[in-house]
Amino acid sequence: GEDIINVIRSDLQRTGEFTVLGSSELLSVPSNESEVIQRDWLLLDVDSIIFVEVVQEDLSLNIDYSIFDVSYKQVEERRKVLGIPDSIRQSSHYVSDGIYKHFYGIDGIASTKLMYVTKSSGIYRLIISDSDGFNEQVILKSNKSIISPAWSHDAENIAYVSFENNRAQVFVQNLASGKRDLVLSSRSSVSAPAWSPDNKYLALTSTMDGNSEIYLVEIKNKEITRLTSNLAIDTEPAWSVDGKNIIFTSDRAGSPQIYEMNVRTKLKRRLTVEGTYNARASFLNKDEIIFVHRNEGDFKIAKLNLRSRDLEVLTSTQNDESPCIAPNGNVILYATKDGNTSYLAGVNISSKVKFKLPALYGELKEPSWSPFLR
Repeated sequence: GEDIINVIRSDLQRTGEFTVLGSSELLSVPSNESEVIQRDWLLLDVDSIIFVEVVQEDLSLNIDYSIFDVSYKQVEERRKVLGIPDSIRQSSHYVSDGIYKHFYGIDGIASTKLMYVTKSSGIYRLIISDSDGFNEQVILKSNKSIISPAWSHDAENIAYVSFENNRAQVFVQNLASGKRDLVLSSRSSVSAPAWSPDNKYLALTSTMDGNSEIYLVEIKNKEITRLTSNLAIDTEPAWSVDGKNIIFTSDRAGSPQIYEMNVRTKLKRRLTVEGTYNARASFLNKDEIIFVHRNEGDFKIAKLNLRSRDLEVLTSTQNDESPCIAPNGNVILYATKDGNTSYLAGVNISSKVKFKLPALYGELKEPSWSPFLR
């Protein structure tokens, strides 16, 4: 029970949108709703009390929880999370997500997963962990570089670039079976595979024709289509939500900027004009993008509204790179540096609260956030 409470407390506090009181701060400790002494909680300015009960069934622990409104002195919601064998943390994360949605109306992301690359003592690891950095599982280990991991939109497969055979190889790997499918192998540079919303295509960057261009690869038959043709460097594709457009980075105007391209017509337009460096963009929603931005000083993570043209810098760290977006669109995770050490940091867009993830394996780079898993 205490383990479950600690996970839920950590999940809620990490959002920056909850204050969770410790047991030493309480004036009374009710074991159920009928024992609540309302004045004690009003004095503490508490909005709600979460009651949690753990019930063991076979090999699983089910979690019943209720949300008690202090002002009205009544239960607002009761819910049950069916346990997952040997996964107390994941069940606890589902409780956190239910609590978050109750109060803020959008899905929580505590139960989602992160994927990232670590490097320690010359060994690269592709790792999947819980959204709080715990329960790390090594998907691939190599003494050659691993770059550009990406989740499919159904969370069943991942794509990444591995140099394990001394050439750039794009793999698609099924997470349930572990089976790998070689999608592309090239002695040229290959990077940044991005899944189309229907999971049928990968957009990626390659120099297979001599210059850095954007290509489209149909995963099933491995058919390759070239999307850009310019003497400049075109790289880092990302899909729009509807799959009709791709945004990418290009220095065709003299400095790295973000462009948008219609996949069918190949028509392109420039999206960013403010700043000397804008790169690694992704759609936050149909009207906003997230990207790495530099005006004069450090590299930061920024948000641009494509309609109003309002640009907002979200981070206060230095040398930020590789931003990825939580599936609820409210949290950004990115890689940054403290001296020579790379680590993962995040920022909650609505609360502006920032956080840092722990690391078991040295430097952490190139994060990718899973879709919702349940």
